[in-house]
Amino acid sequence: MKVAAINDLSGFGKCSLIADIAVLSSMGVEVNPVPTALFTAQTGFPSFYMHDTKDMVRHCTDEWKKMEAEFDGILTGYIPYEREADYVIDFVETFNKKDTVLLVDPVMGDGGECYSNYSDGLLSRIKKMVSIADIITPNLTELCILAGVDAEQVVRDTAKGNHLKKIENIANKVRADDKQSVVVTGIFSEGDKLCNLVVHEGGTEMVECSYNGRSYSGTGDLFAASLLGNVLNGKIITDAVFATTEFINKAISVTKEEDGKYGTGFEKVLMDSHFWTDIK
Repeated sequence: MKVAAINDLSGFGKCSLIADIAVLSSMGVEVNPVPTALFTAQTGFPSFYMHDTKDMVRHCTDEWKKMEAEFDGILTGYIPYEREADYVIDFVETFNKKDTVLLVDPVMGDGGECYSNYSDGLLSRIKKMVSIADIITPNLTELCILAGVDAEQVVRDTAKGNHLKKIENIANKVRADDKQSVVVTGIFSEGDKLCNLVVHEGGTEMVECSYNGRSYSGTGDLFAASLLGNVLNGKIITDAVFATTEFINKAISVTKEEDGKYGTGFEKVLMDSHFWTDIK
C-alpha cells in the first residue's frame, strides 16, 4: 500500500512527516512524502526557521502525474499559506480516486486559539478539502473553526464538564455526509479525563485516553498517521481509533523527557514488532 503524506518536516520535535513516515512504514505502508515546509524545529520551540516548500507540492503533482502514480491513502497536515493550500487541493483532486482513503487533519489551532498562519482564505481552502475527505481529525478548536462556532468558549465550557453531546452536534454540522467520519481529539470529559469522540456512519462513540497533565509535540500527527494506517489495514473506524489511542497512550507512557517540545518516545513502541497485531 502507498500513502502520499502532505505535511511539514521538522528537524526537532518528532512530528509531522517524521511521525507519518515512521508510523505508516511500521504498519507496512509505503510513504511518499510531500513537504509543505521545512523547519529547523517545530514551532513550540522558542526559536526556529521555516523554509517554504510550496513549489515541491506543485512539482510532486506534475511529476507524479507523469508517472501515473496511484495511492491507497492521502494524508494532509500542516499547510502554511493560502497559495500552498491551492497546490494541495490540486494534488488531492488529481490523486484522490474512488478507492483512495483521504484523511484531512485540519491543522489551524489549539486551546481555543488559531495558529499564527491562520487566515479566512486558508480556512476556506481547508473546508474544501474537508468536504471531500473520508476522515477528518480535528482537535476541538479546529472543529469549532470549521463549524463557525466560538472555539474559545466551547473549549472553556468543555474544560468545566461533560459537553460531549454539544460537541457531537458541532461535528455533525461539519460532516459533509453520513459516510464521512469525524474524529475529534483531545476532549476533556468527566473526571478530568481526555477522550476522542468518533462520529461515523454507524453512530457516535467515545474512546478514553490516558492523561498526565502534559502536552507533547507531534501527538496529533501520530494519531492521524496511525488512524489512516489502521483503516488501510482493514480496521473499521471505531477499532482504528481504539488502536490509535492505545498507541498514543503507550508512546506517552514510555516517554522520559518531561519537556514535551521534543515529542514522545514512540520509537520504543514501534520497536515492538507485535504491537499492531496485539491491538484488537
